[in-house]
Amino acid sequence: MTDLTVEIYDTTLRDGAQQEGMNLSVADKMAIAPLLDELGVGVIEGGWPGAVPKDTEFFGLVAKELSFRNAQFAAFGMTRRAGTSAASDPQVRALLDSEAPIITLVAKSDIRHAERALRVSGDENLAMIEETVAFLVGEGRRVVLDAEHFFDGYRFDPEYSLRALLAGEAGGASSLVLCDTNGGMLPDDVTRIVTEVGARTSAQLGMHAHNDSGCAVANSMAAVAAGATHVQGCVNGYGERTGNADLVAVAANLEIKRGVRALKGDGLRESTRIAHTISEITNIAPFARQPYVGASAFAHKAGLHASAIKVDPDLYQHTQPEHVGNDMRMLVSEMAGRASIELKGKELGFDLTGRPELLGRVTDRVKHAEAQGYTFDAADASFELLLRWELGEAPKYWDTETWRVRVSSAPGNPRDADAEAVIKLRAGGGQRFVTVGEGNGPVNALDHALRSALAGAYPEIERFDLTDFKVRIMDAAHGTDAITRVLITTVDTETGTQWRTVGVGPNVIEASWEALTDSLFYGLLKAGVAPHP
Repeated sequence: MTDLTVEIYDTTLRDGAQQEGMNLSVADKMAIAPLLDELGVGVIEGGWPGAVPKDTEFFGLVAKELSFRNAQFAAFGMTRRAGTSAASDPQVRALLDSEAPIITLVAKSDIRHAERALRVSGDENLAMIEETVAFLVGEGRRVVLDAEHFFDGYRFDPEYSLRALLAGEAGGASSLVLCDTNGGMLPDDVTRIVTEVGARTSAQLGMHAHNDSGCAVANSMAAVAAGATHVQGCVNGYGERTGNADLVAVAANLEIKRGVRALKGDGLRESTRIAHTISEITNIAPFARQPYVGASAFAHKAGLHASAIKVDPDLYQHTQPEHVGNDMRMLVSEMAGRASIELKGKELGFDLTGRPELLGRVTDRVKHAEAQGYTFDAADASFELLLRWELGEAPKYWDTETWRVRVSSAPGNPRDADAEAVIKLRAGGGQRFVTVGEGNGPVNALDHALRSALAGAYPEIERFDLTDFKVRIMDAAHGTDAITRVLITTVDTETGTQWRTVGVGPNVIEASWEALTDSLFYGLLKAGVAPHP
């Protein structure tokens, strides 16, 4: 590590919450804030008290119920209105009432925005900045100045944008944050401008980057390289339009690649867990290919990669996944070689070293199955069952005799259809079960009938919830005669364990039957249930 420290300023709860489709409740914010503190960010921006009633309520609860070990809390707001004093402006007073030790003021640093959006003169805008900052500093608060539209304003009129920053510095702002509000900057532009600004002020410089050009993380890194020691962004890259800089990626780049201290404590090693937990709270599915913390960030598929990884994992990984609390995964597909199968087996707990014949059989079987339409890189559970069957280690929970599905529609109303499934199987010591299941479609009816048949022998099945069901037509040119692939996601509601199974067939019902039976079979296996003799 170098002696340099960068202050990480998180705005997930304010700027991130402006993402399309995201609507954080006060309870959501109360759940996310401690996670951000655990991550080790230096500042948590909670929102805009006084302007947003929900944020006002949130700040009141934070003051009473939360304490932070690593982070300080910040309130966001605007400079005073034109024609008033900072002390008499109700929005400025609301920032003080929030009891936040840090107040972040957004200010116009582009002369065009001052004149056209605020409809004030350039000089009045500068007075609004300096006077508001000075008032809040005089009240004992640390003030961070967010210079909105700074980069676009600087390219249009650099002297005025600099004067806006210097007005904040004159008022006593501790940090001057250059905002790429429109998100269109490129790293070389950021490097040049931050360097030029750094020569004109002694205050701490910060960077607030949006991702509209796909460069938010790169622009944040460029700003630090040019002298900025404060970076703003959001966990998981949340934010309006294309989002803000992903703070986890920025922090990981700084610490792992540059040796710069960014997060307090051991937050980086917990970043994968924290990022995914926040995804659950926001109800926005994690992005699998997200750098560092995505499920696919350290997933390897090609056989050539696997051969090298078997020798040294670092040959095909830019860093060790443990640094960010992630794991390396091997994906099994038609690209797999024996090294891939061996490594995947090891990941699942099977030592296949020195078993070339077995590895050859499994590899051939995988490639043959994928040629028929199976996909094991998205269905680890199905691959583990395949491996267990080849090893002779798959228990036998039941024997299916027959199954059938019937769909009938009411006369004159084809949309009012009933589905009925009949299953005959033996389970629970050879006991024969004949069950009927009804559902809102053939697959739903099959699921009900299968669970009904097995529940008596294996009550654990009641814990297994089907949470996702995907259908893909493999060769659409064949029309209704096309091969169908079904992927099913199931979760054990008692343990939280999740698994995926795949089925392929000449129609959606047969493909679904295979994926359903494998799903229940795998769930019983992982629950440690012994088959009845």
